[in-house]
Amino acid sequence: MLRTIADHRELFQGVGVDWGCGTGCLAIVAAKLPAVERIIGLDKIELNVDVAAQNAIDNGCSPSVVFFHGDSYLPKNAAGKRILGELRGSLDFVVANPPASQGDDGFSFRRLVLSGGREFLKDGAVVLLQISIQYGATRIERLAAETPGFTYEKMVGSSGWVDFDQGRSDLRHQLEEYVIEEQRGGLEYAFGDPRRHGQSSINAREALDLFQETGVSPLTQWQVHLYRFRRAAV
Repeated sequence: MLRTIADHRELFQGVGVDWGCGTGCLAIVAAKLPAVERIIGLDKIELNVDVAAQNAIDNGCSPSVVFFHGDSYLPKNAAGKRILGELRGSLDFVVANPPASQGDDGFSFRRLVLSGGREFLKDGAVVLLQISIQYGATRIERLAAETPGFTYEKMVGSSGWVDFDQGRSDLRHQLEEYVIEEQRGGLEYAFGDPRRHGQSSINAREALDLFQETGVSPLTQWQVHLYRFRRAAV
């Protein structure tokens, strides 16, 4: 996402939101672009917000970047509620690198970024979402169809192939949840097959079987996808 912001600066102007800002790196990099006037970062972990605010000061971005503790687009303090409330219908862009959600297909937080953003985005605004390739093209494109007002445009950034490292307990748990989603009839996932250097795809069940049999992790790519909002379509 950081590289995408640098490579596609034409997408960034006016006022934006960094949804789930973490320690603020996306907001800070975007704020350095000449056409960007202001960015509001939102995160549900209060410590992240404190660190992000200090990082903005250290990088010379304060006060054009402000951070608030909140849940999705709902700041918890009065100042945050007032500032975001004044931006209804006027945001130019949203950037988000959400985590995988638990107990479903892993996509719920990305759905929240779009559905919650409709109240705040202006006509023609863009949303850039970091989404791993293993979710599959159908699920990535269908995200827009599920949310009135949005259209899917294209992928605008990607890493090369990297391990979906099954030595990490969090990624192992995600893969196991993807298998459950496939077993209950959900869309299949699409990991790169490490035996073919990513030149073909394997679903979540095949990826887990491969790891259990060989200890080799499936492959993924970290990607950024562009969605556009049109008020006339709401």
